[in-house]
Amino acid sequence: MTITLNLQSESLDEGQTIEAGAILASHSDSRRRALTKFAVYDNGADGGQFELNGVSLSDGQWHRLTAAQVAKLDYVAGPGVGSETLEFKAYDGAWSRAYSTTVSTVASPNANIVSLFADPGIAADVGNLMANDSLSYDAMLTVLQDAAVGGMTSTKFSTLQTLASLLNAPNGIAVSSYVQQIADDVIDGNSANAQWNGGASSAVALGDLTSASSQTQANELIGKWFLGADLPSLDLSGIGEQNLNPTYAADTAPLFGASGAPNYLDVNQGYLGDCYFMSSLGETALQDPAAIESMISSNGNGTDSVRFYVDGVADYVTVNDDLPVMAQGYSWADGSNLEFANGATSWVPLIEKAFVELNEQTNAAEAGGHPAGNAYEDINGGTSAALTELTNQSVDTYNLSSGTSSTTLNAILSTLAADWSSGDELLMSTPNASNGNLVGDHMYEVTGVNLAAGTVSVQNPWNTAYSGSIAMSFTDTIKQLANDGCALYATTGHAVA
Repeated sequence: MTITLNLQSESLDEGQTIEAGAILASHSDSRRRALTKFAVYDNGADGGQFELNGVSLSDGQWHRLTAAQVAKLDYVAGPGVGSETLEFKAYDGAWSRAYSTTVSTVASPNANIVSLFADPGIAADVGNLMANDSLSYDAMLTVLQDAAVGGMTSTKFSTLQTLASLLNAPNGIAVSSYVQQIADDVIDGNSANAQWNGGASSAVALGDLTSASSQTQANELIGKWFLGADLPSLDLSGIGEQNLNPTYAADTAPLFGASGAPNYLDVNQGYLGDCYFMSSLGETALQDPAAIESMISSNGNGTDSVRFYVDGVADYVTVNDDLPVMAQGYSWADGSNLEFANGATSWVPLIEKAFVELNEQTNAAEAGGHPAGNAYEDINGGTSAALTELTNQSVDTYNLSSGTSSTTLNAILSTLAADWSSGDELLMSTPNASNGNLVGDHMYEVTGVNLAAGTVSVQNPWNTAYSGSIAMSFTDTIKQLANDGCALYATTGHAVA
């Protein structure tokens, strides 16, 4: 005997493909002749098969191959648990004896889950993309986009509903809380699905996914929740700021500045009356920058997930990097040409856009006191409730007036100083009238409380976008703030739910 073949036994998952070279581990010829031909045989007991360039070789017979063909030969494990015998022979002028080995097929770790899916395409996608019974954002996006091709059918839709029911269920499919929610929003519905805007001045009907949904509708729902494609309307006719003719353009600014962390001075309010939200963002960045860092995360494809809290529950929105840019010739004092939140970093305008999209959901709009809709003007005007939506904390309110006694003012200031020192977020609002550096009907970030001096320091969210004469940061006594009729707000440090 001059030819020796070294075969390896293999244990494979159902349907797994390996190169035949993994089975035919090595070969030798004692007379040093070249092995120019090989033959393979599969007894077919387990349904596995050899494939040459993707073409199956029939079971139960010998197949002669060149050495070059063996290098391109694969073995595909059977669709069920079991084992079968594979045989190899080689030729060096004469055929060697047959060498045999056993290949066993074991249950795929995903097999039990995949067996629950009636649609074969979705089942195949989930089976191929699942890793350790888990699906990533990219994997779920692929499953949904593939399912959308050709539109929905009753089988596709019911299979997607089964998929949604398995997410983070016992013995189900593990996903992040973000992926679970946005997949549910696509498959099971959301009040925000009623309309599609896509940056247009007015919205058109969209609707929840059904067994009759077209490919276009399915893709728009996927685009809305996974790709941030349902851009808010830029029509500001309701608040009189429509003359700057903004359009969407991809923003290339870094998410955070040189420090790699959010800074309260990154906040610059633009042409929208959302000082309550801008101040809440700045204050959170000042007191708890990690909270900002955790709420916005890149998906790696030009989109970001943004987390808010509505009724004590995390609520996620996906945004892309398109931001509203003013017509040529317009810019802020800081040089930015973004219409709304602006500056040298992108985290503030991206979260602002996400907040607009969040308020298309009925419950979120009600929590923030806004009309439900996907337009920037829908978030014009608001309250300290934005702090709750950002931090999931309750907020205490302290209304000041010229009639508030010194004893009460000192007690309030003492409480606020303790809140400030413990890292709670503080805001200050003004009544309608302007006075000195105070702008009427405006919200400020609190940047310091000095109990000994009896003062409160604040930051105007207009910041570097402003080019006028009033100070953007200043300090007043709490007595003066009371005389001006201001109100102060402080998070409680306790979650809403």
